[in-house]
Amino acid sequence: MAQAKSAGADALRTWHLSDLPDAVVKAEARGLKISAGVWLTHDKTRYETCNESDLEEDAYWQRELKTYLAAVRAAKNSSSILWWTVGNEMELEVHWAAGTECLWKRLEWVARAVKAEDPNHPIGTVFAGLHKDKVNNVLKLCPSIDFLGVNSYGDSSLRVGSDLASWSWPKPYAILEYGPTGHWEAPVTAWGAFIEETSSQKVARYLATCNSCQLDPNCIGGFAFVWGWKWEKTGTWYGMFNEWDAVTKGITANCTSCSSEVVAAVESCWKGEAPSTAPPTIHSVSLNGAMLQGMRFSVDLQLSTIEVNATQKQGHPLTAVWAVTEDAVSDAIGGAFEATNPLLFGLFGASSKSTGLGLSTQLDTSKLTPSKNYRLYVFVREDPDFCGSHCRKHEAVANMPFHICHDAEVGDECYEQVAFAMRFGIHSTPGRYPGVKAASSFSEFQMSFAQTGLGNCQMPCSIQDWCHTTQPGEDCYSIVNYTLRHGLNESGSLYTGLSSKSSIEAVQEFLHKKFHGVCPRPCKGKSLPCEPFCIAEKENMTTEDPNLSGAQTSCSSPSFAIALLMTVLTLAW
Repeated sequence: MAQAKSAGADALRTWHLSDLPDAVVKAEARGLKISAGVWLTHDKTRYETCNESDLEEDAYWQRELKTYLAAVRAAKNSSSILWWTVGNEMELEVHWAAGTECLWKRLEWVARAVKAEDPNHPIGTVFAGLHKDKVNNVLKLCPSIDFLGVNSYGDSSLRVGSDLASWSWPKPYAILEYGPTGHWEAPVTAWGAFIEETSSQKVARYLATCNSCQLDPNCIGGFAFVWGWKWEKTGTWYGMFNEWDAVTKGITANCTSCSSEVVAAVESCWKGEAPSTAPPTIHSVSLNGAMLQGMRFSVDLQLSTIEVNATQKQGHPLTAVWAVTEDAVSDAIGGAFEATNPLLFGLFGASSKSTGLGLSTQLDTSKLTPSKNYRLYVFVREDPDFCGSHCRKHEAVANMPFHICHDAEVGDECYEQVAFAMRFGIHSTPGRYPGVKAASSFSEFQMSFAQTGLGNCQMPCSIQDWCHTTQPGEDCYSIVNYTLRHGLNESGSLYTGLSSKSSIEAVQEFLHKKFHGVCPRPCKGKSLPCEPFCIAEKENMTTEDPNLSGAQTSCSSPSFAIALLMTVLTLAW
């Protein structure tokens, strides 16, 4: 908290009332305010009945309310309390776009009670992204809500104010979480890996949202996510600090609790001036002398040279720490705990260690497994050979998913199978070969084979980007249709996460992941911030059913604080 205060923050956010007592003590000591969260369950069965007698007599909710009010009563007179947020992304489990009448009536029931206990502080609630239907439902059913909180990431956060204005939302709003493009909206590789922005690209995201909120008189605050570190899909996606021990301790370029360059960015927004010493900035990463386009690559079992192009504004000498993990991505959603992927050893030059050092180094993929997916990390820091113990604890970070590929050669089973398909198969049974035509190249056929499990083929190294949404006439299309019409009813337990409302792309993605050899990976359209479980029901939101990705929503884990408020607030209720 001391570092947050020094950076210009004036408030922090909590999600659970159990976090509040400790936060109050620390916030009071530092003159910070608290956006105090009242966590309401995400168990959708608790929002199934909502007549007046149910609202008042439900034993579970009576017990919960007693706990809520006791915590509010204990903290309401603290000088640190800014406001209360009742519920965080509750709508995710029932209906992302609209919620349900019972959900919002229960929210109003709790919010009204909290307001009666503490009439001196505003009451808000927090959405996972925005949709007109749920905005209108809260306006209609929740009169005790004084302001709307929204968790929104990447470019989506820049549209919050204009969207609310276009829907005639009459009250203030706050962006309760903002940060980089979320993994659910990120581009993916041909093998389905998320492509994360570099920290240098994230700087623009944080600054744009921070500045846009300051310029909007209806935006009463914005909280940068997350002031700390967590493993969520990768080791660097959301954390504004690096507390990953394997890459910060016990190495030549140690950097414990290293701050990302996005910390300097939000400090410049909060304080109106940049820190006196700038962090490093990453411009590009090269593989074997060629700059990586799209920050992903495929490589065969070989020795490669990797290099990062980075600078520091004051010209401080830099070095880099490199590391590789398997790209094992958890299916956890909603910020739930994800295990940290361990580093792999012996991949950098002749070293047996788990990290490489230097702005340029050798990556030895000959020890890796064909067809498997990995992720290469690079952490650019001040070079301790020059600054010694006086090195600033800041860094720029990039990571690149990569895949072990192989271009089929004469004598390979894959080569013979592809050659047969090009000469005969595509003409006699074209439905077996999705995404290719008679005029397609050898590599394109090989990629189709690799995606559908034919011919013992690996992905070719010569194609970096490939996807195909199934079309009528293809075997995959027939199987997708059968799944939607019959499979879900006959064997629903095999298709967890799908429903009769799921899109063709969602079913295709599920089959591609769960039943290898059936379908290729579909092309990814525009996703929704509620994936993987919401259904796109509006015409302008049907480009992709969010069942596709198995990715988590824009919400954070309740156990992680701090998110930081960027403006001094003046509230009038």
